[in-house]
Amino acid sequence: MIASSMTDTRFRTAVLVAGLTFVGSAIAAPITTTYSTVDLIAEQSSLPADGGTVTLGFYIEPNPGWHAYWRNPGDAGLEPRMRWNLQEGFEAAPFEFPVPHVLPYLDLITYAYEEPLLLMSDVAVPAGLTPGEPVQLQGRASWVVCDDELCVPENATLVLTLPVDDGAPDAAQAGRFDAARAKLPEPVDWPAQFERLDSTVRIAIETPEAATDARDPYLYISARNLVEYGQQSISFTPRGAVVSMDSARRMTDATGFSAILSYLDNDGALQAFAFNVQEGTGVASGLMAGAGSGLVPAAQSYSGLSFGVALLFAFIGGIVLNLMPCVFPILSMKALSLVKMSQTDRRVAAQSGLLYTAGILVAFALIGGALVALREAGQAVGWGFQLQSPVVNLALGLLMLAIALNLFGVFEVGTRVMGVGQTLTAGGERRAAFFTGLLAVVVATPCTAPFMAGALGYALVQPAAVALSVFLALGLGLAFPYLLLSYVPAAGRVLPRPGPWMATFKNVLAFPMLATAVWLFWVIGKQLGVDSMTVGLIAALSFAFTVWAYGRVAHARRPYVWSAAAVAGLIGTVLIGLRIEDYRAAPVSVSGTDAGTLGLLELEHFTPERVAGYIDAGEPLFLYFTADWCVSCKVNERVALATDAVGEAFNERGIKVVEGDWTSEDPLITEWLDRYGRVGVPLYLYFPAGSSLDNPAILPQILLPEIVIDSIAVADANA
Repeated sequence: MIASSMTDTRFRTAVLVAGLTFVGSAIAAPITTTYSTVDLIAEQSSLPADGGTVTLGFYIEPNPGWHAYWRNPGDAGLEPRMRWNLQEGFEAAPFEFPVPHVLPYLDLITYAYEEPLLLMSDVAVPAGLTPGEPVQLQGRASWVVCDDELCVPENATLVLTLPVDDGAPDAAQAGRFDAARAKLPEPVDWPAQFERLDSTVRIAIETPEAATDARDPYLYISARNLVEYGQQSISFTPRGAVVSMDSARRMTDATGFSAILSYLDNDGALQAFAFNVQEGTGVASGLMAGAGSGLVPAAQSYSGLSFGVALLFAFIGGIVLNLMPCVFPILSMKALSLVKMSQTDRRVAAQSGLLYTAGILVAFALIGGALVALREAGQAVGWGFQLQSPVVNLALGLLMLAIALNLFGVFEVGTRVMGVGQTLTAGGERRAAFFTGLLAVVVATPCTAPFMAGALGYALVQPAAVALSVFLALGLGLAFPYLLLSYVPAAGRVLPRPGPWMATFKNVLAFPMLATAVWLFWVIGKQLGVDSMTVGLIAALSFAFTVWAYGRVAHARRPYVWSAAAVAGLIGTVLIGLRIEDYRAAPVSVSGTDAGTLGLLELEHFTPERVAGYIDAGEPLFLYFTADWCVSCKVNERVALATDAVGEAFNERGIKVVEGDWTSEDPLITEWLDRYGRVGVPLYLYFPAGSSLDNPAILPQILLPEIVIDSIAVADANA
C-alpha cells in the first residue's frame, strides 16, 4: 500500500509538472491596452531547480501607425521599463534593446520601433527551489507609444508562472527569441572615447578595419542630455571613425555611456555594433593624425530631414506663405495686373509669370546667400534678419509709402532716374513683374509659414549649395500660384473681367501699403524709441513731398522748378533718415522680471538663468520667442495667447510664461533658436514639470487657442 501510495504521488507530481510545463506560457496571456498589446514570455519552459538563468521577454506590439522607443528616445518619448516584483534570490538584468530606427518628426529626432518589439532580460534563478513548485514572475511594465499626432503613456502588470524543473528550452518560444537576438547589435570591445569641446562632442572609435564602404552611418548613444540629435558628422579614417555632434546646452556630467554604430554595407545589409565609450581628452587626434589625405567623409550626415523632404517642405512652405498677411498687398497688386492681361496675348501673361518667379528666386538667392555667409562668418543671424535693422525698416517704409502714393495717382513713373524705385510695381509689365517678385520676398520675411521651419533649419546646417537649393525651393513655392494663373488659361478664368472697377480697386490697394508703412514705423519705434520713430515719420513726410513734386513735373510749365523741389525733398529725406539712430532711446534693462501682460498671462523677460531656474525647480514653463516685425508672431499672440481660454488654462496649471524678444539683433536668442533647430521666429516651447531643457514640447507656428491648450495637456500627460 505504501509503495502504491508513493507511486501514485510521483505520478501526480509528474502530471503536475508536465501540465505546468505545457501551460506555463499560456498562464501569462497577452494584455491588450488601448494602443498596444503586451506580454511576458520566457525562453525556458521551467526554472532550473539547481539554480541558473532564464531569459524573460517583454513583448510590445504597438497598434498600426504607432511606435515605441529605444533606451534613449531622443528628443521625445520614453523608453519601456519594468519594475520587477520577484521572489527573494531572483535578480533581473537590464533589457537588451535591438537597433532602433531614426524617426524624425518636424524638428524632433526620436529613436523608435514601428514594429513589434521583444526586450530580453536574463534573470538569475537561485538554487534550492522545490521541484514541481510553481513560481510566479511578476513586473509592472510602463511604456509610451506615439503616432504622428499623439503620445500616450501606458502600463500593465504582467505575470508569468513557471514550474521548477530542469530549465529546458521552450520550443514554442524559440523562434521569437531567435528573431529578437538577430536584431541585437553585435557586442564588440572597440576602444572608444569622447571629449567635450566648446559646442561639440567628439567621439573617436578605433575599429578593426576602416569601414570606408559604409553607407548611411549613424551613431546612437545611450547618454541623454549630452548632444543635440539633429545632426552628426561621421568621418572614417584608416584607423577608425570620428563622430562630431553639437553639444547639448546643459550637458550631462556622465563619464561614460554605451553606443551603437550602424551602417549599410556594400550588399545593403545593416551592420550594427555595440560598445562602451569613456570620457577622454584629445581623443580624435590619433585617429585624425593617421588619416592624412586618406580621410574619407561619411556617405551621409544626418540632419533630421533628407534633402528631398527638405525641398518638399520648402516648396509647400512657400505656397502657404502666400496665405500669410505679409504677402497679401503684393499679391493683390499682381492679381490686378493679371486681370489686365487676361484679355491680352497669353504670351505676355506667361512672360510676366516667369519674370515674377525669376524676381522671387533672385531675392531668395540673395537673402539665403547672405544668411549663409553671415552665419559662416560667425554672425548670429536668422530668417528675417534684415528687419532687425531700423535703417532697413525705414527704407521699406518709404518704399511702401511711394507705392501707396502711386496707387492713389499722386505720380506716375517715367524713364527718369527719380522713378527707379517705383519700377518695382509699375512701368513695363515685364520689368514690373521681376521687381514685384523681389519686393514680394522682402515683405514676406516677417512671416514664417508651416513647413518652413524644418526646411530652413535643415538648410542652414548643410553646405552652401544644399542650403541655396532649399531657399530656391521655398521661392518656387511662393511664386507657384501666380505662375499657375499665368500659364493655365482655365485657372485664369476665375478672375473677373477688366472694367472701370479696376481704377477704384487700385486706389483701395493703396491702403494695405499705407498700413504696412505704419507697421514698419511702429517697429522702428519699438527698436529705437519714440524719438527715432518721429524722425522716421519726418523723413516720410519729406519723401511724400518728393514724390508729389515729382508728380507735378509732367504737367508743369516749368518742370525744372518741380524737379529741383523733388531733388531737394529727396536730399532732405536722406539727411533726415541718416539721423534716425542718433535719437535712439536708452536701452531698457531686462534684469527685472516683469515684461508686461498678454491677456491674462503675466510675462517675464527671457534670460537663460531664469529659464534654467524654473526648469530646475520643476515648475512648468512656457517659453516663446517673438519679434515685433514678425507678423505671424503678432497674429498668434492676438488670436491665441491673449485669449481668456489660454490664460485660464495656463493660470490653472501654474505655468510661468517667459518672452524672448528678437525684434533687435540678439545673438543669445539666435543661439537658443539654433538650439531647437530654428532660424527664425516664432518658436513656442513648453516645458512640463520635471522636464529638462532638452525635451520641451514644440508647438506649431500657427496657433489657435485649442491648439495651445491641447498641446499643453498632451505634454503634461507624457511628462
